[in-house]
Amino acid sequence: MTKSNAFTVISEQNDHDHATVRAHPRNETYHIVDYADETAREQVAELPAGSVVELELSRAGRRSNVWCAESIRTAETDGGVDIEGEPNA
Repeated sequence: MTKSNAFTVISEQNDHDHATVRAHPRNETYHIVDYADETAREQVAELPAGSVVELELSRAGRRSNVWCAESIRTAETDGGVDIEGEPNA
């Protein structure tokens, strides 16, 4: 199962490479614990809490609410730098 949607970063990536996001507009919470590749992991690591991103998520194994980030695209942030390293307007 794959989900693609806008998500708000609720908790930034921690020392175990886990992050938590909330889907728009349903407010469902997803725990990201795996990444399609190193680039995806690094992109999520750069996102501050409050960022709004377009994510494609797929289930990570058989556990109920853990997900793999397949692709990441910044939609909005809190005024920081986007994932391509450019200042946000």
